[in-house]
Amino acid sequence: MNATPVNFFFSLSWMMMMQFGWTCITIAVAALVVAPTARALTCEDAALRNLPFCNPNLAWEQRADDLVGRLTLQEKISQFGTTAPGVARLGVNAYEWWSEALHGVAESPGVNFTGNTPVSTCFPQIIGVGATFNLDSVAAMAQVISTEARAFANAGHAGLTYFTPNINIFRDPRWGRGQETPGEDPYLTSRYVETLVQNLQNGEDARYLKVVATCKHYTAYDMEDWGGIDRFHFNAVVSDQDLVETFMPPFEACVRVGKGASLMCSYNAVNGIPSCADDFINNEIAREQWGFDGYIVSDCGAIDCIQYTHNYTNTTQATCAAGIQGGCDLDCGDFYQSHLMDAIGNATLHEADLDFSLRRLFGHRIRLGEFDAASIQPYRQIPVSAINSQEHQELALQIARESIVLLGNDNNTLPFSLATVRKLAIIGPNADDAETLLGNYYGDAPYLITPLKGFQQLDPTLSITFVKGCDVNSTDTSGFVAAAAAAKAADATIVVVGLNQTVESENLDRTTLVLPGVQAELILALTAAARGPVILVVMSGSPIDLSNVIHPVRAALWIGYPGQAGGRALAEAVFGVFSPAGRLPFTVYPADYVNQLPMTNMDMRAGPGRTYRFYTGTPLFEFGHGLSYSTFQYTWSNSSSSSSSSATSQHSLSTAALAAQHLAARAPVEAVSFRVLVQNTGKMASDDVVLAFASFNASSIIDQSSSQFASPPIRSLVGFRRIHLAPGASQEIFFAVTSSQLAQVDSTGAQTLVPSRLQVAFGSDARLVAEIQLVGEPVSLSAPLRR
Repeated sequence: MNATPVNFFFSLSWMMMMQFGWTCITIAVAALVVAPTARALTCEDAALRNLPFCNPNLAWEQRADDLVGRLTLQEKISQFGTTAPGVARLGVNAYEWWSEALHGVAESPGVNFTGNTPVSTCFPQIIGVGATFNLDSVAAMAQVISTEARAFANAGHAGLTYFTPNINIFRDPRWGRGQETPGEDPYLTSRYVETLVQNLQNGEDARYLKVVATCKHYTAYDMEDWGGIDRFHFNAVVSDQDLVETFMPPFEACVRVGKGASLMCSYNAVNGIPSCADDFINNEIAREQWGFDGYIVSDCGAIDCIQYTHNYTNTTQATCAAGIQGGCDLDCGDFYQSHLMDAIGNATLHEADLDFSLRRLFGHRIRLGEFDAASIQPYRQIPVSAINSQEHQELALQIARESIVLLGNDNNTLPFSLATVRKLAIIGPNADDAETLLGNYYGDAPYLITPLKGFQQLDPTLSITFVKGCDVNSTDTSGFVAAAAAAKAADATIVVVGLNQTVESENLDRTTLVLPGVQAELILALTAAARGPVILVVMSGSPIDLSNVIHPVRAALWIGYPGQAGGRALAEAVFGVFSPAGRLPFTVYPADYVNQLPMTNMDMRAGPGRTYRFYTGTPLFEFGHGLSYSTFQYTWSNSSSSSSSSATSQHSLSTAALAAQHLAARAPVEAVSFRVLVQNTGKMASDDVVLAFASFNASSIIDQSSSQFASPPIRSLVGFRRIHLAPGASQEIFFAVTSSQLAQVDSTGAQTLVPSRLQVAFGSDARLVAEIQLVGEPVSLSAPLRR
């Protein structure tokens, strides 16, 4: 099939033109028309091979210094856009920095699906990967993506700098790009990003980066267009407490643990300063506090936005200075390339300012091996035959299986048996829509197995009737009669509904949390007419209030946008080839939630609260919800310090002693550990996702003289582990809670160990509970954010 991201880039450009004029449109369109240049070898010419920047035995910093020092001013300025020309006299190739690989190598200006690279493996959209709660799968997926990216590059069909991953917190359920993230929790997102980035960038050869990962969108970006305010104009007013507690942790994990080589600054402003011009966020926090040594690239058009939508500057020279001095090294667009010379000319900037950025940019091209002989680089030997291998296809299927969440299963209706269910009705707008499987930011998949095709392939002897019934966002009910007739004649009915990119996407936030169009009416018509059980399958990248349809159906599954093998995974789950064990990576709120909080309010604690950590209402389904076809028992392991016949254990910790360890290590340290024994007490082999949540008893906080510690999160994820157990089998799981996880963040962003009581509960239903008492005086673990 032909993927559509190129159309996305055109629509993005058109939308930008419509919203704030032609200045920003040139960016995306210019990138589109430039095909990646074949990656010729460098430093082979006799005139170059003895120069320091061509010497693979020197440190990359030395090599970058030498190369930058040889460039003329005009040559330097030419390198400041994502479509960078070559410098022939120095053997520097033309380079396209903008490649995409959110859940597989994807269509983008830097990637061409052509010739011997016609396809790439398409994994589930990342919200589904988050639902797996399986870091081993995240690592394996990242390794596959980077291998295929290298194969594309070796064929001359891609660059090696990828604008992935999206690690913004899924703060508001209406956000159209929440589907690109692993969910609403900062701990889950942090663990995801550090695992993903390590396995994208690193491999068998420590001398080189396999690819560059770009953690985006830094920071506090999670809104497209709401209430007449779009992402290009939005000023996110965020407290230091929320920055440290919610919005920053994934980016810090990207830098400190993942060693991410690149960050992308976002369109929005944060507290009045455009992200790409924010010296505090980019330089003081990322570079000085976290030790970031990579480069920062703007989101595409965001440099233009400094001047033309945020009105932060009033001349092109001042805009260039704001971006460069604010820490943004590379413009995804051509604003820098068009105006830096003028900024140098009137001394708004100096050539030395440019050199800092160029050293970072060329340093990472050197780290990718661009200036070294292919013969000494294992990554340059990866063939195109590595793309879409059988192993990669199997991994895409496995992750699709792991991502499926069983929302409900009345009287163990599922799994079906092929011996008794022989006639199926497959109904719904997403039952046979191949493109919906992919979400956004995708390439050309080798195949796309829709739910309909998945059931057909599972057992070709099944009698299957397919009726679409309605479209996702239509009010046309003319298909209901045929759909009801099919359900009446079938042993069982599978109705596949949900969302697609016409409802939630980049540039498009949702306005409601209910099923769009007449999908709810279709479900109710089927449950009224069906002879056998009706199974609800929801395909979406964000939460949907299903309260008006969930009770009439016999079972319900959420499958996200499950990628190339999604339909096969669904069919296998329904007929018990495996047991679903995914967990929701977001809270499913009641529909009225959208009337209680504007998307523009960034306060995590504003009533009724955002995400499960602060929401005080009653959700339809909680973060972490997910059932299984089996049952599991949790007990304290005999080898655990928490070993007890009781489901509750108790621990007392000194704030002073724990803080001393933390400060000595200059990093979080283990505060208390637990060993939980999990036993499969059911009759079917199954995965189980064990979640650990910490919750403070706010009334127990001893230091009540200040209100700054009076509103901790209701509960926070502090650990998770996915395991597989045969019937009757057991496995011990180790959990460690760190000093930082026991600290509270005050209004200044400082982390403090506060005398208090808290609980660590294991399992979303708190099957085991450990009680922890922090005793002593309040002790700071970190300084305020603004030092």
